Formats: sequence, structure tokens, C-alpha cells
Amino acid sequence: MEVRVIGANIEVGESLTLYVKEHLEKAVKKYFENAVNAEVHFHKEGHLFKSVLLINEGVKRGIIVKSDGEAGDVYGAFSESLRKAQTQLQRYSSRIKNYRKKGGGLKTAEINFKALNATKYVIPAIPFDILQEIEDEIKQDNSKFEDKINHKIIAEKTTEIQELSVDEAIMKMDLENLPALVFINNIDKNINVVYHRKDGNISWINPQK
Repeated sequence: MEVRVIGANIEVGESLTLYVKEHLEKAVKKYFENAVNAEVHFHKEGHLFKSVLLINEGVKRGIIVKSDGEAGDVYGAFSESLRKAQTQLQRYSSRIKNYRKKGGGLKTAEINFKALNATKYVIPAIPFDILQEIEDEIKQDNSKFEDKINHKIIAEKTTEIQELSVDEAIMKMDLENLPALVFINNIDKNINVVYHRKDGNISWINPQK
């Protein structure tokens, strides 16, 4: 498994790199015998060091695990992110096996995965006091409103909306540390959404036909 250790505005020495590789490979091997690569990103915010861990099981449609951690030193931050990844993998170990049996995460062109191509946009958060201004512009001139929102897109990338069961969607959302996930329900073929609620539960939206 290829492991990359990257530091943003902090120096990543040989000792830390060897420590990360040794502990990461040992932990990942238990769940992913043929994991392709992993990346660990370190940065510092104030007095805390932060670590973001990303593990990719397969070249195409493999299981992806993402976790983060923070501590007063880089070793502690990495240990926290690795602990979270292990906890998630332990929680979903049986579902991961079932996912593989159905073809998920396998490197083969023989399996016909169903997915919908899409574009993912990144836009800045809109402060609450701007909402009234936008509403006023809509009333005055719709074309001006379109110009206003078009230039607010700061990034975009192609992505896929995959066909999954609800359990697989929740597993994917949690393993990738996502706040929400859009997917095609494998039962009724509707576009569905799952997301984490503030009360700790998960909401599942399935539109009625």
C-alpha cells in the first residue's frame, strides 16, 4: 500500500512518516488486504495539530474511509484519526463483506455498476443578512439574480450518484465522514438523500412518485 504523509505549513520528518506508515499499514491490513493507497494530511490551527486520514481500498469504486483527529502534538492527532477510522471499520465490517459479495469495491470490468453522472459545485456560505438582498433582486430582475449566483461558484468537479441500498448509503456516508449523501435507491430507483441530524440520528429522504 502506498502511503503519503503531507504537511501544510509544518515540517513532516522521517520519524513521523515511518510512524504513520507502520501503524497505518498494520491497522488497515486487518480490513483491507489489498488497499491501494492512503494519505495523511497534517496542519496546525492555533495550539492544536490536526490530522486528516484518507484510505482508498480500490482503484475503481473501492471503499473509501476518511477520518480526522486533533491533539497537542502530531502523533496524538494521527492516533485520534486512526482510532476513528478503526471504529468505523469495526462498526461496518459485516456490511463491508456483504458489499464486496455484491460486487462493490472489486477491480473488474465485468461488473455493471449503475450510477448517474453529475457535477458537484462548491459555493461559499451565504450570511443570513444577505438573504433579503437576494429576495429583493429576484423581485426586481431575475436576470440580475442569475448573474449574482453564477459567479459565486468557487469550484466544481464531476462525480457519480451511485445506486445503493439505504444501509450501503449510510455506511458510505459514515466511512467517508460526509454530512450527507445523495444516491439512487436500489429498490425504487428514486434519487434519495441521507444525512446526519443534529440530534445524532440519521434522516432518510425518499421522494414519492
